[in-house]
Order: sequence, then C-alpha cells, then structure tokens
Amino acid sequence: MDIDYLLLLQSFREATGNVLSPLMLSVSDISIGFIPLALICLVYWAFDRRAGRRIFAGLSLGLFLNGLLKLVCCVYRPWIRDARVVPYGDSKVTATGYSFPSGHSTLATATVGGVGAWLWRGARRILACLCFAFVALVMFSRNYLGVHTPQDVIVGLLATALMMFVAAKLEDWTDEDPRRDRVVLIGGVLLCAAATALYFLKPYPLDYQADGSLLVDPAKMRADSFEGIGLVCAYVISRYFERRGFAFDEELSFKTRLACGSVALVPLAGWLALGYPALKAIDPLLGKFVGFFVFVAYVMLAVPAAMGLVARRVRGCR
Repeated sequence: MDIDYLLLLQSFREATGNVLSPLMLSVSDISIGFIPLALICLVYWAFDRRAGRRIFAGLSLGLFLNGLLKLVCCVYRPWIRDARVVPYGDSKVTATGYSFPSGHSTLATATVGGVGAWLWRGARRILACLCFAFVALVMFSRNYLGVHTPQDVIVGLLATALMMFVAAKLEDWTDEDPRRDRVVLIGGVLLCAAATALYFLKPYPLDYQADGSLLVDPAKMRADSFEGIGLVCAYVISRYFERRGFAFDEELSFKTRLACGSVALVPLAGWLALGYPALKAIDPLLGKFVGFFVFVAYVMLAVPAAMGLVARRVRGCR
C-alpha cells in the first residue's frame, strides 16, 4: 500500500512534467535549513525563554529518537524496496541512509511545530495553524518526492511529538524542585552513553550493490545519529547552568533582547555554514557530535552570558 501511494504520486509528477517538484524540494530543504533554527533561537532569546527551552528539549530528544529508530529498525529507502520507485532529483545520491523515520519530518515537527504549539497556547491561532500547515507540507513533500513512505513521515511526526510531550513534563517536574535538574543532567548523559554503546555494538545489514558498495553504510548512519546525541548531551549540560546563572529575559527589554538575538544569529549562521561542515569533513562522527554540541551551548550559554553583560551595561548607564 505504501509503495502504491508513492507510485501514484510519481505518476502525477510525471504527468504534470514535475511542475510542482521544485516547490516541494524547496519546502523540504527549508525544513532542515537555517530558518527554522533561527526561529526557535529568537523565541528563546527574545520572546519566551521558558518556551524556547522546551522547544530545544523537544528538538534534542526528537533527533535523538530519530537516530535511535533509524539504527534499530534499519529500514531501506523506497527505491531499494521497489525498483519502480524513482525519486525526484538526485535523492539516490544524497539520501543514502535508512528511511524510517523521516528526519525532515522530525526537524519540522520539533522546530516549526514547536513554535506553532507555543503560538497556539498564546492564542495566536492563525500563526499557529500556518506553522502546523508547514509541517504537514514538509511531510507530504517527502512522499511527493519519492524519498519516504507515509509511515516514515507519520512516525517522524508522532515520535517527535511524544518527545516534545516528555520534554514538557520534565520541565514541569524540575520546576517543582530545581534540585531535580541534577537527575535530568545525569540521566541525559547516561542515555547518550547507552545509545553510543548500542550503536557500536549492534549488528547491521550488510547488503551490497552490484558495484560492491554497501546499500547503506553503518558507519555513516552512526555518524548521523551523533547529531541527536550531541544535542541531548549539550542540552542537559547547558540547561543545568542556564537555569542557575542567567536572567537576561528579566533584565532586558523585549526590543533589546530581539536586537541582541538578531545579531547573535550572524555567528551562528557562520558556524553552521562553515565551522560545522569543516568538522564533519575532518571526522564525520566527532564532527556531528561537536557541531551540534557547540550549537546548543552557543544558544543556551554563550549568548545568554553576552546578553547578561549587556544588561549590566544598561544598568550602569542608568
């Protein structure tokens, strides 16, 4: 049934001369680009620190679970399962990992969907619905392009939504007693350690193509999974200190926070565009771990510390 659905969409693509395919590809690319990350950073820095922290928690746990499910289930891409499926563009070259669940759906749900949930609670329902519509469009685009089955994108959505719910409950639990932050810190580090051991010890399918190369390289997939490990590890460490040492949201006006946050996006964009790719080129596994660790530490520690300095400067000028 899932393959039949993809073939139906493929027939539509071919019958319409791929007129919608570039649009769907753009939507798909935006979901894993800088814009959603910049959006949740601004929510955290300028609008609502507590909500932003919850969104980052959902993103961290969502990507962690995505990597775990990919390496545990080891589901091949649709065109490997059925040669009749021909994805749009160069997906056979770029989408070389496992298919289940969809990473694009995970990222879109955690970032844009997380912002939508925050807007919904704030009674900004129209904007929230636009965010939810974007998530749905990203999910459909992955099917339309022939790179994911319906179950890939649906589980990507549901698994991430579950992690966002768990993250919110953990935040509520630690709010009741800040000493519980240590439990979250130790538990997060142990979780990352256990996942790392699992990824290196478990067996993987070793199916080869006609040219002698692996259909899916387990080493590459392990490296991809370390994005989630880096996020979770950095998040639990950063939140422990962030909840104790920074009060930028209380000391600065909204306009000042927004201005500082906008400026802070510039080096972040540089890191994601230049520094992170350079690290991955040196060592894919360590590069992905360090790259995402630095990303979270910058957002939750470095920028709040800098905004604290701005707050002290503002107080001194009064």
